Amino acid sequence: MRVDRRSFWFLDAVVKWGENLAVLGSPDIEIIINRRTHGLEARELAPMLASLCEAGLIEVKHHDSGVRARSLPEIESAFAVSSCRPGRYSGFWYTLTPEGGALWESLTRPDWSRYCKGEWGKEQTCLKAGSHERLEAELTWQATDPWSERVSGSEVWTVVRPWEATYWKTLPEGFEVRYRRIDKKYLACNLQAARRPVPPPPWYDKPEL
Repeated sequence: MRVDRRSFWFLDAVVKWGENLAVLGSPDIEIIINRRTHGLEARELAPMLASLCEAGLIEVKHHDSGVRARSLPEIESAFAVSSCRPGRYSGFWYTLTPEGGALWESLTRPDWSRYCKGEWGKEQTCLKAGSHERLEAELTWQATDPWSERVSGSEVWTVVRPWEATYWKTLPEGFEVRYRRIDKKYLACNLQAARRPVPPPPWYDKPEL
């Protein structure tokens, strides 16, 4: 399959986690996923996903039952029963296959040592990265967040071997830090904080397609 700008968008959109089909057709897609839209009309979405499925690059599966959709009629039906109402996502999601992940890597040449992700629970944050240096840089970045404050001395560092960086990519080693934080959303605080530093550089290249 020839990968053009539009088909690459669908691979790139699910590198870290899958996406609900209804989001792809939502008029609020850019707000929901915080990135530019794919640029396709509604009638073009199912054929695009069907072609990516046929090429073995993505998988479309029902979140609860595990039923897969692959052909164009099946994917059209999957769109019809999917929903992305706030807090109530349901229906079918799509994700990368290992082959899709490998193709994405060949196009973007990622530096996994610069990759980082986070989980934010109630009053606790967990950051994970491909290198100790990247994790320290992310801690510095998070420390400038005006909405929360890290509890000094609460950090717990762990080396993870092996590390499941994404649902399709496992690395020999990763690094993790957990810490407690104080959220300031409902507290009187100075939100006119100094400008946040420039975030760390991207961990993969955007190909010219």
